Amino acid sequence: MIAVLGEVDVRSGPVLHTRLHGHVRKAGPDLIVDLTAVSFLGMTGLATLMAVWEATVIAEVEFIVVARTRAVLRPLRLTGLDRKFDVVPGLAAER
Repeated sequence: MIAVLGEVDVRSGPVLHTRLHGHVRKAGPDLIVDLTAVSFLGMTGLATLMAVWEATVIAEVEFIVVARTRAVLRPLRLTGLDRKFDVVPGLAAER
């Protein structure tokens, strides 16, 4: 699991992109991204999540996002990304 803190914006998005892509392995373990401590999810963050989700589809692993705050859930819902990959409110709900 990878926990993300603070804002995911133009400055932090590329770092997150590199870090998440580094954890995608062919037929590897599921990739779980914990966004519960994210206070802002901008377009760069959304694009990063979409790109990483696409990489997990190719690698045949599940992509799970843990989120429960409006700052994260609202942009995911507005863009429809909440229907692309699993978005769960907590770690116990993921399985």
